[in-house]
Amino acid sequence: MRKAPVHLTLIMFLGILGGCAGRPPAEKPAEVAVEHLLSGAAIFGRPVHAAELPRDPVMTLTAEMRRFLGDIAPGASPQKRLASLIKAFETQKFHVEYDQTTTLTAAQTFHNRRGNCLSFTLMMVAMARELGVEASFNQVSVPPVWSHEEAQTFVVYRHVNMVSEGPRGRRVIDFNLAAYDPAYRQRRLEDTSVFSLYYSNRGVELMRAGEGEKAFLYLRKALELRPGKSDLWANLGAFYSHFGHYSEAEQSYRQALYFNNIHLVAMSNLARLYRYSGRDGLADAYAARARHHRERNPYYLYYQARDAYEQGKYRRAEKRLRRAIWHHDDHRFHFLLGLTRFQLGHMAASRKSFKEAFSLVGSPYAASAYKRKLDLLLDGFVQTKPATSP
Repeated sequence: MRKAPVHLTLIMFLGILGGCAGRPPAEKPAEVAVEHLLSGAAIFGRPVHAAELPRDPVMTLTAEMRRFLGDIAPGASPQKRLASLIKAFETQKFHVEYDQTTTLTAAQTFHNRRGNCLSFTLMMVAMARELGVEASFNQVSVPPVWSHEEAQTFVVYRHVNMVSEGPRGRRVIDFNLAAYDPAYRQRRLEDTSVFSLYYSNRGVELMRAGEGEKAFLYLRKALELRPGKSDLWANLGAFYSHFGHYSEAEQSYRQALYFNNIHLVAMSNLARLYRYSGRDGLADAYAARARHHRERNPYYLYYQARDAYEQGKYRRAEKRLRRAIWHHDDHRFHFLLGLTRFQLGHMAASRKSFKEAFSLVGSPYAASAYKRKLDLLLDGFVQTKPATSP
């Protein structure tokens, strides 16, 4: 069996989606041997004790970090000191290199000058609180995307940044503002939830490095902190599948579906697992269930429209985009619809779509990118337009 594809940055899952007719039975908690899954016996040959689980100093500041903060606008108010800290990052006085594949503690991020968005946010929240600023974690539900190389590859991002409330309102501190859009659905996270993301990320990274026993301990720690989180159970299922423990993988995926019965990664990976084991009826049912939700997902329709646009199938692209917009308004849908209608020669409709896209976009970075694309499009149009007779 090809190993269940899983990759995580913050929480980023990859799964293969397919489909036939049918409906799988509802998951029942009694059918899942939760204690066995969490015991680690399949990996260690014995139950793992709680004392063996990692206790990383996720947000502990070092003396070096405190000395650094001591030089940040000493004597100023906490909010002004935070502004000076942010300016130090913006002017590259303190540079952190973005490393999507590595999750680190706050201290490790500061020392190594690298890490992913979660690493950076852990460091920033820890330092902001040290300055006396009220700072919290904010989860941004970045819309799902599909791999352009393989339409069946579904990617879900769970992006975390920092939010600080001050006298002048809400301030968002994000490692990658170019990808951040305030229009995305957001919610504040408790520290415990963020720590569970940290341990889950580390578990997946260790899994990919082939360190099975250590990876399990980190994934188990994540579930100890958030036992009802479906994403974490799906990660555990991917872990068990990766190391060939398919019965435990099946049970973990079913537990993920118990907490979230439309978890696409759990459904699609179960379909693949059942197909491998010859249980085609269940495989067909779970594949159909995944397809049902995927094809009603506006972002999947957007992927199909983008693919059609690049192949020059503009009428098909327009049809998919209109369906996507019916399900959900997103500036990307309207902008691509504007491009599509431009290619079809529907200039008035094209202008209307572009206007709607700019009215919805919340990020100045995205707005600037759209303006550049339109400038290039119009330049190309003028250059290729036939000259009129004098």
